[in-house]
Amino acid sequence: MGEHQGSIFDSRELLQLVIEKLSSQALLFGLAVVILLITAVSILGSGSTLIVAAILFIFLITITAYLFFEQRHKAQQGDPKTMSALFDQRLNQIHNDSESFDLKVWIEPQAVNTSARDINIAPRQTQNQYRVGDKIIIAFRASQDCYLTLLNIGSSGKLLILFPNALHQDNFIRANQVYRIPDADYGFEYQLQGPSGIETLKAIATEKSVELVESNFSADGDFFETKTPQVAARDITIIKSKTESAAPQSWADASCKFSVV
Repeated sequence: MGEHQGSIFDSRELLQLVIEKLSSQALLFGLAVVILLITAVSILGSGSTLIVAAILFIFLITITAYLFFEQRHKAQQGDPKTMSALFDQRLNQIHNDSESFDLKVWIEPQAVNTSARDINIAPRQTQNQYRVGDKIIIAFRASQDCYLTLLNIGSSGKLLILFPNALHQDNFIRANQVYRIPDADYGFEYQLQGPSGIETLKAIATEKSVELVESNFSADGDFFETKTPQVAARDITIIKSKTESAAPQSWADASCKFSVV
């Protein structure tokens, strides 16, 4: 399996991940460069500036190449954090700035009274950090009737289809009704398993019934369907293609990220 996983992400995606990692350290790196240049000029004179700049440039190219091949190796090995980051990168490309209806997805850290699910309530401000073992509720709502697909990129690097699922195989949802996973109908609690990292929820809603992702709820007996990395990469690409070909006013998307520590 490891040999095939590297092929599901192209070099551009891996390079973008490397650039994001470098960008996150840009301030620290920039400060180090300034200090090094000032030190070199004060010791060797102003003529050393170009030499130091050339050395720094070569160093930057070298570290970028090293990180690129390191990320490619991690993707080939199915490293959870690398896979999670790459899938999240693809999901971020599925976004609609021209949506005509409102869609929300959020996390509730504890059970709430779900007996009044027809009441239009707004998502409350919640924390965005949880611990392994915490029990959470995933909630979503749309401002109009629609068909919703809810994906989860876990900190384990796996893609999970949360909705539709074995209990709700029809993904039609009604306007302004809050849906929760789990609620009283599910008969289980959603407990974070880890490992530590970032979890991403991606909701995509369409006005008409569109099968964005193939689901087979009886294949392995699991309540939610889990996709292998190869299938997940293909499915996300298909979703992106289908949404891009649809009228902008006919679909909406929403995301929610939280960290598991």
